Amino acid sequence: MNGVPMNESSPSAGRLALASALIATPLLWLAAEAVSPKLAADSSEQLAIIGRNPDRWYAYTLLLIVGTMAFVPAVLALVRLAAGSPRLAAIGGTALGLGTLIAIGDAMSQLMVWQMVGHGADRQQMAAVIDRFDNAGGSTVVFAVGGLGFLVGTILLSIALVRSRRTPAWATLLFAVGIVVQLVGFTASSVAIVMVSSVILLAGMSRQAMSVLAPAKGPEAVGRRLDQRAASQVA
Repeated sequence: MNGVPMNESSPSAGRLALASALIATPLLWLAAEAVSPKLAADSSEQLAIIGRNPDRWYAYTLLLIVGTMAFVPAVLALVRLAAGSPRLAAIGGTALGLGTLIAIGDAMSQLMVWQMVGHGADRQQMAAVIDRFDNAGGSTVVFAVGGLGFLVGTILLSIALVRSRRTPAWATLLFAVGIVVQLVGFTASSVAIVMVSSVILLAGMSRQAMSVLAPAKGPEAVGRRLDQRAASQVA
């Protein structure tokens, strides 16, 4: 031992990173919707909107990508909070993680759509490409799995969080409701609904971040002390 104090009340760098991800995710999603132009279900209409607002669409896409990437460590933080129900937390976290990875791919595909309104591009042909992609069986299956994973994973992980009692039940409820509202908003191509979902998520996930930073109790506290002791010995 080198005499390094082990203060359980002082959050580690890892816990700070996980808590930051919980707060950053809904903030980035909210910022994305704040700069987003109108969303449209019709491909031709959406391309026309992007053509009038290419910079806003790029900013929206970039914020959406970064926010969804930040959701990956946020999910890990929630799985950690739900450690009192490990099996359910693992299944829910895996399903939600899978849905998140597919969502990242979906968000990144919007960079391609952004380029479809460039000089010399035939809007009618570009719209036809988008429709073909959206309606192709192979891509439909992938995005359906992603959406299902997002929904089922959220439900299972929320149940695990309530059982674990590491974070208030109301925060978990806001998290679950926010995810569902977000799915509804994207399905309805509604910027307003997605923005509301981001506000709901910010309220719930901010409180969950506080729980991540709170001193642990019981077995987790013992585990953290052992980790700190091992780290101090290595140092």
